Amino acid sequence: MALPIRALPEGYIEIRQVILTEPRLLLKLNLLSLIPLAAMIVWMALWWGIVSRSRLPEPQVDIPWLIALPIVFLIVLPLHELLHGLTIRYFGHSVRYGVELSKGVLYATADNALFRRNEYIAVALAPFVAITVLIMLLMLVSPQWLAYYTAVAAVVNAGGAVGDLWAVGIVLGCPAFALVRDEADSFRIYTPLGAGSSTQKREPPSTG
Repeated sequence: MALPIRALPEGYIEIRQVILTEPRLLLKLNLLSLIPLAAMIVWMALWWGIVSRSRLPEPQVDIPWLIALPIVFLIVLPLHELLHGLTIRYFGHSVRYGVELSKGVLYATADNALFRRNEYIAVALAPFVAITVLIMLLMLVSPQWLAYYTAVAAVVNAGGAVGDLWAVGIVLGCPAFALVRDEADSFRIYTPLGAGSSTQKREPPSTG
């Protein structure tokens, strides 16, 4: 694996900053979160239809929503950030966890770290992919009532991942040699001076 990058290489300049908690963008993301949320509802329903075919009837355990939803959030949100953090550590950077109560967000970030484009995409997508796969596996073996609530957790996670998905959509439009600096509630994109085209063939830096 390539060495982590902690200092901006010579010749790289900032081409864009995206502040995910900027009020107008935050409102837009809240509305757009309905898309992955709805898609995950459909997928979980289809998946449960597949895995429940051979199940025998089971006793139901009803948990009031006023209790179930807070539990789901208390599990999913920290786990989501933990998975960001583990992926950051995998790429060789130190992790800092935090919360911004005024903006209602938890975060995992790496101060002064620079990620290659594909590394940043992996960090952004890790919680969405890992939690979805984990819940799909749990639904194979858990009781029906628990499978239902784990499916709800997948839906909550998908809706909460809209900022990550938005960031990935932006970064995918950058060349592979682009670098990204995460700043908790925002990120900056850097490319070599004059390298604005994603069709240019360059290798991302391999050393810090």
